Amino acid sequence: MKRIIATIQGADIIHQIDYSGYETVTFTADMDIDCDGSGGNPFHDPYFQPDTRLHFNGKALCAETEPYMVVPPVIIKATKGIVMGSMCEVTYKGRTVVAVVGDSGPTKKVGEGSPALASLLGLDPNPNHGGTDKFEVTYKIHVGVPAVIGCRHYKLQPSSAR
Repeated sequence: MKRIIATIQGADIIHQIDYSGYETVTFTADMDIDCDGSGGNPFHDPYFQPDTRLHFNGKALCAETEPYMVVPPVIIKATKGIVMGSMCEVTYKGRTVVAVVGDSGPTKKVGEGSPALASLLGLDPNPNHGGTDKFEVTYKIHVGVPAVIGCRHYKLQPSSAR
């Protein structure tokens, strides 16, 4: 089953469930840089918050070192499986990076990633002028599949959307 669960900023968010119940969510959008988390605010992001929805070993994620993406709350509400902590693949100009779904954001915004994710994709990681405004970043979330990045094994964490 494949359906569009929302269109945000012109990006169709596609939810797919295969015959075995495996869920994916895919969309193509821009990438704004999200610096939230435990790493402080080295870029002086005016929208900085010290917490992320997903925690690792009891602490908020560190945007400078952990490649994570941010999802709009509609994705959490529309899926059957757990989204926070799920593995995602983020692709920009032929380069694919494995990341973790680490935070939820505003309802009317789609396409956000940490500075660590931006750097791995070859994008400027500065939240004040980095990322890309072009809808050329593809996000594919493997709902309910815990992310493994290097030696970090993330746990799925149930979450209500903020």
